[in-house]
Amino acid sequence: MASDRPQVTGETPRRVVSLNLCTDQLAALLLPPERIAALSFLSRDEGLSHVAGLARDLPVVQGMAEEVLELAPDLVLAGSFTTRPTVALLKARGVPVLELGLISNFDDIRTQTREIAAALGVPERGEELLKEMEAKLAAAAPSDAARPSALTFAPGGFTAGSGTLSDAVMQAAGLENYAAGQGLIGYGYLPVETVAASPPDLLVADTDPDGYPSLSGRLLAHPALARSVGPEARPQVPGSLWTCGGPFTADAVTLLAEARARLLQRAAPQVAQAPERSP
Repeated sequence: MASDRPQVTGETPRRVVSLNLCTDQLAALLLPPERIAALSFLSRDEGLSHVAGLARDLPVVQGMAEEVLELAPDLVLAGSFTTRPTVALLKARGVPVLELGLISNFDDIRTQTREIAAALGVPERGEELLKEMEAKLAAAAPSDAARPSALTFAPGGFTAGSGTLSDAVMQAAGLENYAAGQGLIGYGYLPVETVAASPPDLLVADTDPDGYPSLSGRLLAHPALARSVGPEARPQVPGSLWTCGGPFTADAVTLLAEARARLLQRAAPQVAQAPERSP
């Protein structure tokens, strides 16, 4: 999770612009509104952004260099893989830019939150957010050795294997990542036939009723998948909690830990009622 640090001026930035959904969310949680000159337009997307409610009252930009320069920012937050032409032009004009990489685990969240909080001059607020995160992670940590399997499944069969934030969230909730068990490293696809034939214990399917309809989205409603994994084993975890990593991602752990607990409770009576086998 590499970052490109801006030139240090010694002054606390007062006009901050964020060009990336992930930095949008941390900026909105760390700063008072008057210090945010603009966030990216994605910050208002309720399906993606944890701070969509806050962003409705803040200016947004599309990511063009011209509109950012008009705001006269003293710090721009950007992702390492987005708005590259804009970032290059801003740097050429001498605008301080802090670029941040992708997050794949909770150590990355700790590091990135502290880095952004320090750059914004609000380290104490960063620690407050992390303290809340640590408390939620501790409360959700499993107290037994059971490790049911879970799978995130998005339109087209897109999912997350080992080395991803989704994988880290599952592990923190006491679950095994089904996709990682299938040998997937990073992000990729699993055939619905594979999942239906040997289903996970829990399926987190991206089935936003307000989302855009598509043939790939219909895959999640495949009859074979519906028969293999019933509604009681399909916990709802908003994508806004783990599309980007942040202290709020601990809420995704909480929801999955609760789903794990319900799953184990359902299984317990079945085990208790199973007839004993004669020697």
